[in-house]
Amino acid sequence: MKRRINLLDSALLVILLVSTAGYCLAQKGFAGVDKVITGKTKVNMQVFLSGFKTVNADIFKEGDPTFLTIRNNPVEGAMTITAVKHWPKQVSFLSPDGKKAVAFPDPTQPLAHDYVVTITEEAEGTKDGYVIKGNKIKVGNTVELESMTYRVQGVVVGLTAQQ
Repeated sequence: MKRRINLLDSALLVILLVSTAGYCLAQKGFAGVDKVITGKTKVNMQVFLSGFKTVNADIFKEGDPTFLTIRNNPVEGAMTITAVKHWPKQVSFLSPDGKKAVAFPDPTQPLAHDYVVTITEEAEGTKDGYVIKGNKIKVGNTVELESMTYRVQGVVVGLTAQQ
């Protein structure tokens, strides 16, 4: 007598095994659904923009709104720029004695500037970082800042909770 495999029973068995494995992994902390929110706080995010070419060096202003895109996902709602530092793009040379580096504004790129733009937004705290409107944000993330006059890509270089 030949036994044939019942397709419905096989599918039910696979679903039961995958569900059991998922439950066990979630209990051990390997699932994304177990992120405990420790509270909401205002977070200052410093974004470094390297070599941004513009005629208007004061394009970013404190108090202005800017929109944020994280991993090609636009974050809903504008965020507020709370601080801006900028300087001309610099190039480094060795000093004449060869013992230290000296930086000068780059004469080949007179329109290039480096910026650190600080934006503030409310974030949810978890044990492994901050979540801003459903997007986990950490130092090193590539983000885009956008308004009516600019769209520029930068890197998150600092995250601090406001006191």
